[in-house]
Amino acid sequence: MAYHFKLETVLGLRRNLEELAQQKLARELTLLEERKLLLAALKQQRQELIAEFEEEKHRQMPASFFALYMEGIFRKEQEVAAGQAQVEAQQKAVLQAREELAGKVRDKKVMEKARERDYQKFLLAGLKKEQNEADEQMVLRFGRKGNLQ
Repeated sequence: MAYHFKLETVLGLRRNLEELAQQKLARELTLLEERKLLLAALKQQRQELIAEFEEEKHRQMPASFFALYMEGIFRKEQEVAAGQAQVEAQQKAVLQAREELAGKVRDKKVMEKARERDYQKFLLAGLKKEQNEADEQMVLRFGRKGNLQ
């Protein structure tokens, strides 16, 4: 008689859910890296704009250019702040995906433990059945009183 776990479909479902959670975490981590790279690029652009402005300040500059540089630097600061907020939001999403994955792994391990316990019970039942059959054969061969004739 072959072993069959009654909740095999549930175990398969838990494995699939764990795999989906792993894929989701991978997507979130990739998105986080992209946002970090974008933030670094924005900071670099801001630094370049500030450096250009500092260089231009040493020369004679019309007030309109001065105002234009100040507005540009202000806009870059806003972009950097928005990029930082996106990175922080993505870090929260990654943390949530990690927690979700941990829960799915825990659920799968519970089912695997249940399967292992069920399999051990199956093996024990098989051994008991074999022992009962061997005892029955001995009774049929030698009788109940243990006569060895």
